[in-house]
Amino acid sequence: MHLLRRNHQFEFRSPSGDDRHGSADLYSDAGATRAVLVLRGIPAAEAPRALACLNHSWLPYLLRADTSLLVLTLRPRADGEKARAVVLPLSA
Repeated sequence: MHLLRRNHQFEFRSPSGDDRHGSADLYSDAGATRAVLVLRGIPAAEAPRALACLNHSWLPYLLRADTSLLVLTLRPRADGEKARAVVLPLSA
């Protein structure tokens, strides 16, 4: 997997109607058949709306229509919690 875009800032609407901000990293394999989207700073309950926003505005320009997409959500860290890391595979 290699990085296509890092720290893409975007805005989406939460279920309560508030405008929220998040960031995304996009990784893809060499053949562009598989991709991993990492959403950061977005609560898990709001991740589907954030993904829908990216599906309409950003992802169609970077990925082919037949690309298989895996979405990971890194939730905001609460006080006293250990930092968590997601390890992405080095090769597809």
